[in-house]
Amino acid sequence: MNKSLVKRELRNAAEVLVIYALTTLLAYVFDIYSVHSENLLMIYLLGILIIIMQTKSFLATVFSSVLFVLTHDFLFLDPRYVWVSFTRNFAVTASVFLIVALIVNLLVVRLQKQIESSRESANLHKKLYKASQGLLAVHGRDNVIKYSDEALTQLAEAEVEFYFDIDKHDENEAKKWCFKNSAKCGHGEVEFTAASHKYLPIRSDNKTVGVVSIDCSKKEMSEETESCINALLSQIIIAIERESLETEKRDEEALREREQIKAKVMKGISHDMYPHVKKINETATKVKEGKNLMEDAEIEENLKSIIDDSKYLAEVVDNLIDITKEK
Repeated sequence: MNKSLVKRELRNAAEVLVIYALTTLLAYVFDIYSVHSENLLMIYLLGILIIIMQTKSFLATVFSSVLFVLTHDFLFLDPRYVWVSFTRNFAVTASVFLIVALIVNLLVVRLQKQIESSRESANLHKKLYKASQGLLAVHGRDNVIKYSDEALTQLAEAEVEFYFDIDKHDENEAKKWCFKNSAKCGHGEVEFTAASHKYLPIRSDNKTVGVVSIDCSKKEMSEETESCINALLSQIIIAIERESLETEKRDEEALREREQIKAKVMKGISHDMYPHVKKINETATKVKEGKNLMEDAEIEENLKSIIDDSKYLAEVVDNLIDITKEK
């Protein structure tokens, strides 16, 4: 037998004995003041209720019910301290007591399960709200994915991983099937039910853009948990799309600024080039028209001026090509 189960049953037995002793002591006190035995039986019923609350055990409820009825009969019904025969009245009393105890046990256990379920649901939605608020403060696609991985891990209480680049060469068939069919698969699902992970598609504009895997080997994922995960996935894809749009916007603004800078540079260079081009043209025309009247030294000086201006223009053109070249 499992050690934890044995330990729990021993603890339940100890609690039953303690409550039994206290209940019997209280019944003795009331009996001193001549309280009717029917009222003393209600004290034992209260003791049963406490046992149910403490142990939540069906076996402990049955055992303590029988023990309490027999004790009440032995200690407080005439003739006292004598085991009476199991008469019809005793059988009816014992049966009613046991039935009431079992009904109370079922109601208390069900109520406690509902309370626990409500507590888990509230905790889930608290985590979902916190994750949703956190997404608003995260910027950058990689940071959004990193934050989403941590948020989903806390929400699912299991290992989570995102996949956005899935191709036909991927060895994980369940992952490929989820991506291709845009449907969940894996642990507990119709497709790949024996897998230890559950795969959920990540959709954007009716298109599957990725897959998220959740490790279910250590803990089963409830429907409500899966519903919260899907809700968070919808917010995650919105955050990723928001970052993509902002990146595109920043790229467009950077391109626009670059084009404006190019235009200003080209305008400035053109303005600077014009005097040199005009000077080359005027000097060349002057040499052509008056070469027969010019001294050799004057011709040499004009030609040198043309060469210097041409060299300067060549450098300017090279710089212009470098500036306007796409990188």
